[in-house]
Amino acid sequence: MERNDDLSLLELKLLAQKHKTSDRYRSLEEKRMIVRAHLVDHVPISQLAKQFGIHFVTIYRWINTFADGKVPAGRAKGTPDVKPNPPIESMKSQKPTETQTEELVRLREENKRLAEALKMSEWMNHAKDVMIDEAEKMFNIPIRKKAGAKQ
Repeated sequence: MERNDDLSLLELKLLAQKHKTSDRYRSLEEKRMIVRAHLVDHVPISQLAKQFGIHFVTIYRWINTFADGKVPAGRAKGTPDVKPNPPIESMKSQKPTETQTEELVRLREENKRLAEALKMSEWMNHAKDVMIDEAEKMFNIPIRKKAGAKQ
């Protein structure tokens, strides 16, 4: 009986490794597309889950991750990280003498990083707006502050 247990453990290990290395991990762009389909195009999460073979809880987690301004884990290789602005100390420690080409390369990289940060910020704002709209519908109460309201 121990022999069967060992075989089943080995089989489980092989299955787990196969599952881990399968192409079930989604790229950042694919996650964005799925979240956008739900938030912007109002495709039901159940339909997206069935269509892409993803558990519906995973899609909710991606929405929350985007709303919090984080880049989901498992993003595609080559996708730049969205990092906060570098601390002032590190900016002071940069080489004071840069050639024009070095400065151009640095500025282009910074431009790419800032463009990605802006895109993520826009996703966050949109996700939060959609969540507020859904909460207003669900609870039938106004959540946003009205202009000119008494304080």
